Amino acid sequence: MPYPFSRATCLTGGWRWALLLAGALWQAPAFGQGAVGASGAPAVQTACALLLTVRITDQESGQPLPGATVRVLETGEGTAADATGTGRFQVCAGTYRVEARLVGYQSVTGRVQLRAGQPGRLDLALRASTQELGAVQVQGQSEATTLQRSAQAVAVLDVRPYYGQAFGLTELVNRVPGVRIRQDGGLGSNANLSLNGFGGKQVRVFLDGIPLEFYGRGLGLNVLPVSLLERVDVYRGVTPVSLGADALGGALNVMTRREAFSYADASYEHSSFNTHKAALNGRYAAGKGGLYVAGNAFFNYSANNYPVQAEVISPVGTPETRTVRRFHDRFRNHLGRLEIGWQDRPWADKLALTAFGAGLDRQLQHNVQMLQAYGAASYAETSAGTALSYEKTALRPGLDLRAYAGYNRVRGALTDTSRNIYNWDGTVTERRRFSAGEISGVGSLLALTGHTSAVRLSATQALGPQSRLVGNVLGSYFFRRGEDEVVARRQERDYARDPTTLAKLVAGLAYEHDWADGRWRSSTAAKYFGYRSGGFGRQVSGEYLETRQNRQWLGANQLLRWQPAPAWVLKASYEYAARLPDEYELFGDGVLVRANPALRAETSHNGNLEVAYTRPRWSAELSGFVRAARDVIYQPPAVRDTQNQNLLRARTLGAQAAVRYAPVPALSLALNATYQDIRSRTPLAQSGSTDAKYFNARLPNTPFFFGNAEVQLSKADVGGAGRRLSLWWQAGYVQAFFLYWDTDGFRATKPTIPSQLVQNTGLSYALAGERLTLSAEVHNLADAAAYDNYNVQRPGRSGHLKLRAFLR
Repeated sequence: MPYPFSRATCLTGGWRWALLLAGALWQAPAFGQGAVGASGAPAVQTACALLLTVRITDQESGQPLPGATVRVLETGEGTAADATGTGRFQVCAGTYRVEARLVGYQSVTGRVQLRAGQPGRLDLALRASTQELGAVQVQGQSEATTLQRSAQAVAVLDVRPYYGQAFGLTELVNRVPGVRIRQDGGLGSNANLSLNGFGGKQVRVFLDGIPLEFYGRGLGLNVLPVSLLERVDVYRGVTPVSLGADALGGALNVMTRREAFSYADASYEHSSFNTHKAALNGRYAAGKGGLYVAGNAFFNYSANNYPVQAEVISPVGTPETRTVRRFHDRFRNHLGRLEIGWQDRPWADKLALTAFGAGLDRQLQHNVQMLQAYGAASYAETSAGTALSYEKTALRPGLDLRAYAGYNRVRGALTDTSRNIYNWDGTVTERRRFSAGEISGVGSLLALTGHTSAVRLSATQALGPQSRLVGNVLGSYFFRRGEDEVVARRQERDYARDPTTLAKLVAGLAYEHDWADGRWRSSTAAKYFGYRSGGFGRQVSGEYLETRQNRQWLGANQLLRWQPAPAWVLKASYEYAARLPDEYELFGDGVLVRANPALRAETSHNGNLEVAYTRPRWSAELSGFVRAARDVIYQPPAVRDTQNQNLLRARTLGAQAAVRYAPVPALSLALNATYQDIRSRTPLAQSGSTDAKYFNARLPNTPFFFGNAEVQLSKADVGGAGRRLSLWWQAGYVQAFFLYWDTDGFRATKPTIPSQLVQNTGLSYALAGERLTLSAEVHNLADAAAYDNYNVQRPGRSGHLKLRAFLR
């Protein structure tokens, strides 16, 4: 089994493993000593080991309240509720009063009696106190604060305040420090996520803890409606064991809505470039039996016919730069999802069966750098799947369990058979005589059908009030087979019909411990990554070869958090991570990407330092990060087709800062900025370069400085009790960066993605309880030239009108 730990690595990187060992040894006393409670007496007594589980929820919504303070009045012992709103104590038999408190809520005291040999459970519901901030907003901030004050380097984006606005999820996530999502155009275009120097598939995206790619391309960050979601957790550098990811430098976990009450939420948006978005969410809770039915559906459509600058070939054959509208860029997609289940039953906190179906239809407008117009090529995809999930806290004393099993079928079809050559104004300039296909030049009717199954098991075992073990196993299996009529007619065998398989297993185990009344927290984890693949891959010679392989890697991380005072939080973390190649990198796409079954996993050493200071009216955060990656999977540019290779090593140094200030309850100001210096550390013998001039050069085509600013003004009781008027202004800035290496050529003539400042503004008016919300917005207010990728123009100024209705 090839582990990535050589003798040289052990000698030169000993400090990394010393940090891991020190973290584990630091926690060791937890096994032999009782934790000390607020009264100074041991909180765990050997003669009294009954488990008392206390769950804190919001009285109105039924959602858990992480971060709530839970205290047993008779013993003085206290703790903070975890991510599920649960606090745990080990006590003697007897009767106890338990108090729960949380900022923005009225405190509650409950009573519970424990008998010898029987664990106890107490549920407490907190009622929101009446203050300027509504209950939902206070709850969201408390959950965000709890997660941000964990040992993880994490940022939490609460999307609920944006339900009534027309921003998409990509625009909101782009406001998180360290995150950039680069798109090829308008609605539905390809989106590339980068986080603290890592991008693309190196950063994993999850939906409720399940990898998003499981659902197919019809469900991505660029198309997910905000109204389906509750928040986005952005993990920087270290990916938690609970996600079971083979991410290289972090992950995004998108959390769907979790209201426990019955409601209906519908919205419709109409905006420029013939864009329409509709979303419907609903839930029905059938009384005290715990049965519920929930559903989600959305539909997006856009012609994406916004103006762009392009070189149009004149009738005499000369190129002329003109303003034209994109003419072949229509996008539409849809999703329907139905969930039926039970919640808050003695045998399950949640048991749910889910079925979903999705589809997309996308016209393809141009190549990577918008140098060639396409007028007929298109891609369509349909997916359908089902899943079963189960959650139970205190399944046995101290044991929480989560399980998931799902299956999804995705069928995608690429149509590229036109002989026409199109001009940027949509006219046909000529027809090819001997070839067809705009993308590859040889034509394609490729249809691929993929079957994906995934199983996840997560468990948390309390070892005492202050320590716990967290384990997670995620296994997945992918099977793909297809056909291409065009290829089948050109050659004797259609290799798309040969099956491709990929099985992955990611497992992790973490030991977490709190001490010094919770001011210190440590987590030490080990991870396993493995895959087994098989299939046919096209080589550079055009020959297809069958390949099979079985590979494994190990990883580890150490996290420390110190809270010297209620307002201060300091964090340090380190991880050695691996990212396994996926099926498209190993076996290609059958058209433009050749197979490379010998690909190795990408690996990286990641370090993070972070300090945060929070006051009632303002907060500030400053963090630094370092990344040292090797065997980075890289796809070199090519004239016709290309192949993924392990070519690059890279080192990233960076820092980011964020500040938020609310001088009065109705006004909030926010500002953040990120700087990242990403340098090539690829040895000469591995880079393929003719000289060593690229060593230590800044990586091309990667933004290195960017930031965001936001002003929100919200006034209650405008035009009636409970009604609210909101106005906002938001701006995003990106410093110019080069498309190619900065050591090549003259700076004045280099292809450059220019500096840009894109501003958005809008207002909304909501009736009491948000029963009806109307918003009007202008995006890219100054009509600035916007580019995420070289020469690929994003939409200019656009108007948006959105109507939302909410009933409960």
